[in-house]
Amino acid sequence: MINSTFMPTHRAEMPDEPPPILGSWSRIYVLVLVYLALLIALSYGFTRYFS
Repeated sequence: MINSTFMPTHRAEMPDEPPPILGSWSRIYVLVLVYLALLIALSYGFTRYFS
């Protein structure tokens, strides 16, 4: 059984912590999307070049 004294019951009681890099979660999301777009573009380029 989980002891409820260590876990807040409401979401409002749990503060959001900033991410360890880039300072905000929206910047992390943008970084991930840019990384995925770059990865897709490179994969496409390699496929076109070597086919």
